[in-house]
Amino acid sequence: MEGIALILIGFFALVAFFSANAGMQVRQGLNPLTGLPGALLPPLLVMMVFAVFHYLLRALKLRSEQILFPVVCLLLIVGLVMIWRLRGPEGIWQQILRGLFPGLLAAAFLVAQPVWIERIRRRAVPIGILGLGLLILTGIFGSVDETGARLALKIGPLPAIQTSEPLKLILIIFLAWFIARQSKAAESRTSILFGRLRLPALGHLFLGVLSAGLAALSLVLMSDYGAVLILGCISITMLYAGFETRTFLDIIAIGLIMSLVMGLVLSVTWKIPAVIQYRFQAYQNPWSQEMMMVDGRSTGVTIAEGPGYQVQQAIYAVIAGGISGSGLGFGSPNYVPLAHSDFILAAVVEELGAGIGVAVLFLFAVLLLRIFRPIFRLPPGRVFDRLLLVGIGIHLFTQVFVMAGGTLNLLPVTGVTVPFLSLGGTALLTNLVEVGLVLALIRRQEDTNDHV
Repeated sequence: MEGIALILIGFFALVAFFSANAGMQVRQGLNPLTGLPGALLPPLLVMMVFAVFHYLLRALKLRSEQILFPVVCLLLIVGLVMIWRLRGPEGIWQQILRGLFPGLLAAAFLVAQPVWIERIRRRAVPIGILGLGLLILTGIFGSVDETGARLALKIGPLPAIQTSEPLKLILIIFLAWFIARQSKAAESRTSILFGRLRLPALGHLFLGVLSAGLAALSLVLMSDYGAVLILGCISITMLYAGFETRTFLDIIAIGLIMSLVMGLVLSVTWKIPAVIQYRFQAYQNPWSQEMMMVDGRSTGVTIAEGPGYQVQQAIYAVIAGGISGSGLGFGSPNYVPLAHSDFILAAVVEELGAGIGVAVLFLFAVLLLRIFRPIFRLPPGRVFDRLLLVGIGIHLFTQVFVMAGGTLNLLPVTGVTVPFLSLGGTALLTNLVEVGLVLALIRRQEDTNDHV
């Protein structure tokens, strides 16, 4: 089944790249076949790599999962053809060489050596310390982009690393280890607060709360508020999966009280960064002709001319695409700022149509279900494995949800990339490692069942 799916995906990839190239050449008044060899080289090379990974899965006799990898491949092809369309050869080779190839190589290693799941579990604390260290260094010494955020850490001649991307996976690993280790002990020693709330022993929760808090503060220092939102969703969901429902609800209630108190303190002592003020004003009305205000002072630029512009163009692109789209190479997605990254869903809908856009979201839903499927087959004692799957699934889902909402102005824009679609080597590498972990956990479970 997986092999047949990959053959169909390969055919789709060649047709998509051919159509995109032909459309761009026709718009310039050139022969549709001009530049065709250069356009077909990336998909041919990528499909060869997919085939090698497929044969690896067959050689390892991974039997119970035949859908997850083809879904990932199809999403990758959609992303690659749009990146090639928007950023040309430079963009697509960056995505392939910095994200796709190393990511699939790491995934292949994990699937071939599922014993590393146990090694990762045992080293969760040093892995977490390393991740937090990189994040703090980025917050202090990271490169400042045009929005004023410090998202990338550059060391010497090496390519810049967006450290918030691997940190999400590192936090998932650490929380999975921490909750699996401490949840039973924390629930067995509870005290009653306010006559109703069951408060687990704080000593058992301190390390997890401290780690999540330091990660959030580092991301605030970096001005990466989209990552703060995602980490919050991951932490809440993993707590829900790891604690009894009543205890979880009590923890959330206490967390909300503490957040309210912290919010009141920050409203008095913390200066809200300009980028957050811009995005919130654009979310309220991206077409507004009112002047942008920062700390009560006018910037001299209207909301529509400033941060609202990218939201306007994303919405116009979605409307222009309609149901069937303008056709690959015939749209104008370059009018959308960051169409290759944050707003790639708008580019997909404009040229491929709302039908394909909904299909892409459906693929992400299928991917989430396939990640969650092994959870129900794990024995009760494999708490770490279960929490790892929950964290990975919620991480991918939250990214898609946040950026789909931001593209349609249903949520404020947060600067989060879309998994497997957006240009970003570090983000793609992280997502593929997550896929490798899921497949490794599935193989580990199959091996356990074979020995029972």
